[in-house]
Amino acid sequence: MKRILALSGCIIPLLTVSPARAQEADLAVRNQWFTGSLEASSPALSKAGALAIEPYVIYQVNTGAYDNHGNHGAVAHDIDQLQTVIVVKYGLTDRLSIQALPSFDHVSNDQGSSGGIGAGDLPLEFEYRFKDENGRTGSPSITGSLGINLPTGDYQHLSNQLNGIGSGAYSAKQGVVVESLFDTKGGHPMRIRLFASAYEPLATTSIKDASVYGTEPGFRGRAKPGVSGQIGLAVGYAIDQRWVLAIDVVQNYAARYRLTGVDPTGAAISTHGLNRSTTALAPAVEYNWSANAGLIAGVEVSVAGRNSSSYVAPQIALALSF
Repeated sequence: MKRILALSGCIIPLLTVSPARAQEADLAVRNQWFTGSLEASSPALSKAGALAIEPYVIYQVNTGAYDNHGNHGAVAHDIDQLQTVIVVKYGLTDRLSIQALPSFDHVSNDQGSSGGIGAGDLPLEFEYRFKDENGRTGSPSITGSLGINLPTGDYQHLSNQLNGIGSGAYSAKQGVVVESLFDTKGGHPMRIRLFASAYEPLATTSIKDASVYGTEPGFRGRAKPGVSGQIGLAVGYAIDQRWVLAIDVVQNYAARYRLTGVDPTGAAISTHGLNRSTTALAPAVEYNWSANAGLIAGVEVSVAGRNSSSYVAPQIALALSF
C-alpha cells in the first residue's frame, strides 16, 4: 500500500486552492452531494440524533484463486455468494456515533449445491470524530473507531460446508478514516478518503464437528483466527451536483489461524492455515437525489492476492440519512 500513500501525497498538493479562491471553493464543496464509495468507511456523523442507513446487495462470483506466490489459477469448484449488508449509524453526540453492520448470506457452488440463508458475524463499533472541517477545502476530517465483532454466524456443527459464514471468535476492532474535500478546476469537487482497520481475536473458540476451519464431523478442539486488516484509498469525483464517479483501491490481509484438537479416531491435531491477502479495485457511479439520499452501483474486482480467491462482485447500495 506504499503506492496508495504515495499517490495520495501527490494528489493533495495539486488540489490545494489559493487563498483568493478559498471562500468560493468552500461553498462548492459544501454544496456537493456524495454517497460512496463502495468500500471506504465513512466518518462519524456530525449531529446528535442523526441516523444513516445504507443497505447493500452484493453478488460475489469467485473466478479462481491465487497461490502462495501470487500466481492465479483455476479451482475445481467455484463458489458464489449473495450477501446483504446493512450499515446502520446513529449520532450519539455531535462527534460520537455508534454503528452496526448486520449481514445475511447465501452461498452456492457450481455443482448446484447451496447453503441456507444465514446471518453473518455482527460488527459493532463506536466512532469519534477528532477533527471536523469538511466545510473547508483541503481541511481533513479525522475519525477513529473502536469496536467488537460478535460471532453470530454459523461456523461449526455444519451439515453443509456452504453454511459456514461466521468466524466463531470475538474480535476487537480499531480503525481510522481521514477525509478531505477539494474543489478542482471547472468546479468539480473531489472527495478523498484514506481508511484503515484491524481486527484482533480476543480468545480461542471451541470447534466441534465440521467447521469453517476445515475440520470434519467428530472433531473436537479449539481454533484462533489470525489478526486481519484492511487499508485503502477512495476517491469521488463530481460530474455535477448529482452525479459522481468513485473508485476504491483496497488491500485486505488475514494472518493464519491456529487449530488444535483431536479427530474422530482420537489422534491429536495441531495445524495452522496460511497468511492471506487480496488487492481489489472497486469503480462505481453515484446518483444523488439530495444531500440525504443517493444510490451507488459498481463492481469490486480482485487484481492480486496470496492464498485467496479471486472474484468479481457487482453491488448496489441505497444511502439515506435523517
